[in-house]
Amino acid sequence: MNKNFFSGIIALFFAGTCLYAQDSAEQSYDLDEVVVTATRMGLPLKSIPQKVEIIDSKKIATVQADNAADLLKRTVNLDIIQYPGASSAVGMRGFSPSAHNRNYTLVLIDGKPAGTTNLTSIPTDFIERIEVVKGPYSVLYGSDAMGGVINIITRRPGNTRTGNISLSAGNFGQTNFNGYASGGVSDNVSLALGFSRKAQDKDYRIGKKNLLSVSETEELILDKKSYGDIMTNSQYQINQFMGKLNIGFNDKWSADLSGIFVTSNDIEMPGNYWHSEGLSKKDFDRTNTTVDIRRATFNNTLLISPYYSVYNESNYDNNTGDGFINYRESVRQYGLKLSDTHTWGAFQLIGGIDLDAHNVSTERFTDKMTPTSPYRPNHNNLASSVFAQGAYTKGNLFVNAGLRYNYTKFTLEADDFLGNEKKSNGYSNFNPSVGIKYFLTPMLNLHASAGNAFYVPDAYKMAGRFEAGGMQYRGNENLKAETSTSFDFGMNISNNEWLNIDFTYFHAFYTNKIVNVLETDETTNETYYTFDNADKGRMNGLEIMFSSDIAKALGSRYSFELYAGFTHLFNDKFDEIKDKGTPDEKTLTKDMLYVRRNTGNFGITFDNNHGFVTRLNARYIGKRLENDWMVWANLRPDIKPEDYYTKGDYETTDQILQHSAHLVFDYSAYYNVTPQARIGISVSNLFDENYSEKDGYNMPGRSIMGSFSYSF
Repeated sequence: MNKNFFSGIIALFFAGTCLYAQDSAEQSYDLDEVVVTATRMGLPLKSIPQKVEIIDSKKIATVQADNAADLLKRTVNLDIIQYPGASSAVGMRGFSPSAHNRNYTLVLIDGKPAGTTNLTSIPTDFIERIEVVKGPYSVLYGSDAMGGVINIITRRPGNTRTGNISLSAGNFGQTNFNGYASGGVSDNVSLALGFSRKAQDKDYRIGKKNLLSVSETEELILDKKSYGDIMTNSQYQINQFMGKLNIGFNDKWSADLSGIFVTSNDIEMPGNYWHSEGLSKKDFDRTNTTVDIRRATFNNTLLISPYYSVYNESNYDNNTGDGFINYRESVRQYGLKLSDTHTWGAFQLIGGIDLDAHNVSTERFTDKMTPTSPYRPNHNNLASSVFAQGAYTKGNLFVNAGLRYNYTKFTLEADDFLGNEKKSNGYSNFNPSVGIKYFLTPMLNLHASAGNAFYVPDAYKMAGRFEAGGMQYRGNENLKAETSTSFDFGMNISNNEWLNIDFTYFHAFYTNKIVNVLETDETTNETYYTFDNADKGRMNGLEIMFSSDIAKALGSRYSFELYAGFTHLFNDKFDEIKDKGTPDEKTLTKDMLYVRRNTGNFGITFDNNHGFVTRLNARYIGKRLENDWMVWANLRPDIKPEDYYTKGDYETTDQILQHSAHLVFDYSAYYNVTPQARIGISVSNLFDENYSEKDGYNMPGRSIMGSFSYSF
């Protein structure tokens, strides 16, 4: 059966290539002319020295992705972790992802804080494109931009009246529906409205095999019984509403108003494969509202942007109708971004002020009416920043440089359960940045950039006492802000018609990294984890990107693109001081946890530019190190002390497991039956890989979807 299935997929791919390779009007797309809004200056991609990757609408249309996490991991080399229960997070260039606190990678929606790091809560239906800026970008955005910035740009209303509806369905009871309409209401007003609903009404099945070699220990980590098993309690549904309004007051002044609301009830949460913490469910809703007031002339743009976002999540103690909310969290982000951009010939300068507030409130209950100790105290950040950045063009030379001063007041609210009093800390940071790009020939350029960034500690790491994974945790109110200084340099060979190759080396110096430290209470003899600042860290690696449109190189009017991207970390280590302040003090050098040394994407895309497009993509998920939290509940009794990772300065008592590498294929094919009607098929996890992106959370096996869409 499997052989027939694979043969059918291969036949479909090559049959489509042969049948639809006919002459048609070629659709050209000059990526270098794309304006990158993440720069806040609206610079064209060609003139930006920093490493920027664009996921454009044409690529989005060929990738089966329900949410931003799925889309990013199938197109860009990033560190994505994803859990069943609609939860995910992202990291890059050695900065680890985390779904339980803020990230080292800043996520924006239309240039404003997204209000969440949970990429699964951002459906893809109304995404126009995504800009991924790699490397520190605190000079323009402040805290949390140590690894980079992901700017998700949603569709804007146009004057021409257009719209589309789309339906899709597949195994695991998956159904997707979305509708979108846009057009001019009057000469100066345009409006866009959209709605989407995604649901999975059956529990998914875990993959049955591994394409790459897996050791006995790595198979035990996945659990041999998990192969082909059902992940109980993994159903969900997510609804999204979007509205956008553009008003042109006159030839200079305009305003864009945007509102996005995402909501879901009764998302089933299986926890890990063994369901050791029970079966539960959660509700969440996210609201993003922004206003952009713009005054634009031929050489000056003034932008005033107030914004507000809120993310609410409620977790239940079980998945029945009698379950009560045992944990509730609300995250609000709001502020004002003011910038002015002026152009003098070849020189462009942006200056501005950012006021950003970030408030978090949490509650925890032992029953419907009885509150108990929360995981972390209520807290808020208030950041005030001034920044300036200039960009200069001289022939084949492109230079930009900037500086940001940021002051953050961080306040922990008093909490009787946790035993902490109200406390405020202030953090000041100067963040410089510089970049240079030079074209040696029209096809060959050298590029380099450098900058620094910072990360204010999370509240639960500074105060609080809680239990997770069978271990007790205590906060450390003396934590310092993490900082990093990074640089990269590389070479790019590009011909917009058919070739793009890029080699980029990057290096980051990391100070005050926050790590877990195991300690013992001398009074009670109780063992617990706390948090401390490590000494220093180092991450360096190489990013390689290649794409070549063979058909265009041979003068054909259709497109046959081969592409590959690979990121390798040569070094991802940090120094941890053991027995600090005692005669036994010593420095240990350890590998970073939760970071993949290697990630990659490669594949083939064929487009006959006459309505047929097909794509075969492979994602390489490299090995990673994680704490064995499952040992506390004895969930994997066959794993012995000798199976733990002990290279470098890790010891058996650290209980670190090295997880296996995986190769996950996805396939899609779409055909325009008429200029308005489109049908398609997509297969996620084509070869049914059993893999996890977070220890114990095995991901779905092969999933097949059929789709129909109609544009008008």
